[in-house]
Amino acid sequence: MISSNNNYRFERKWVFNNNFLDVYNNLLKSKFFFKEAFPNRLVNSIYFDDFNYTSVKENLEGDNDKMKIRLRWYGKNCYILKNPKLEIKIKKQFQNYKIIKKLDILNNLNIKNLKNAKFISETVNSIYNKKKIIPVSTTHYNRFYFISSNNLIRSTLDKNLSVSRVNNNIFIPVFRNFNKIILELKYSGKYDDYVRKNINLISSRYSKSSKYIYSMGKL
Repeated sequence: MISSNNNYRFERKWVFNNNFLDVYNNLLKSKFFFKEAFPNRLVNSIYFDDFNYTSVKENLEGDNDKMKIRLRWYGKNCYILKNPKLEIKIKKQFQNYKIIKKLDILNNLNIKNLKNAKFISETVNSIYNKKKIIPVSTTHYNRFYFISSNNLIRSTLDKNLSVSRVNNNIFIPVFRNFNKIILELKYSGKYDDYVRKNINLISSRYSKSSKYIYSMGKL
């Protein structure tokens, strides 16, 4: 079953070199009075692109309208799919929405197995049938979840980002780690003025921070 959230939401990101606890405490002390929403977890994704790497080019060239396609699952095992979902993320400037489809047929597959990797690619292409796409990279990171005291603003903190590349359906071991912290605020567009007026917890400027682009070694 495919689900779609057609309500565009804002997503704003910042990248910090700070100690994780510093950013964490700033969130809790901010005017939004963030609190943890639920336990942190490991987020795993396989990113798909066409042979021309259109998604990479759209991001690097600053296109207002762009799209990313990824297979996402959660859990400590980076290579075993657990309740995976295909996410097609449509973005227009700072706002985006997702089209999501559960792929139970891929559950418990080991992505390092070449036969499985080919089946994953074929399954994704059977759903996204606009053009041929291939798996090109993976990302893995720890995510912490927060919600503002008025329940209007959600926030996430990501750390320990590692990536690997995919070549001809062969998953190359993790080759690069990023010692940065990524903060993201997510909210309905109608609250943008409210967020801007109360965003003084952020000492850095807004940053373009695509984990997919990081995984491709472009940032």
